[in-house]
Amino acid sequence: MRDSGVGIPDVAAAREPLFTTDTDGERSGMGFTVMESFCDRVTVRSAPGAGTTVTLIKKLATKQKFTRG
Repeated sequence: MRDSGVGIPDVAAAREPLFTTDTDGERSGMGFTVMESFCDRVTVRSAPGAGTTVTLIKKLATKQKFTRG
């Protein structure tokens, strides 16, 4: 995902559980925590004034052979 917004000034802090810049109490700050629980890898690139790019990688399931024992 990519946007052209104001960017994230501190990506490391934004990855912390419950981190939010919300001032009205409507957002929980669980976004990264939820993404990381569903994905195998989450990368974030951002710079103030340059927007943010978030890449989510999820491995595909593989077929398994089952044998009767």
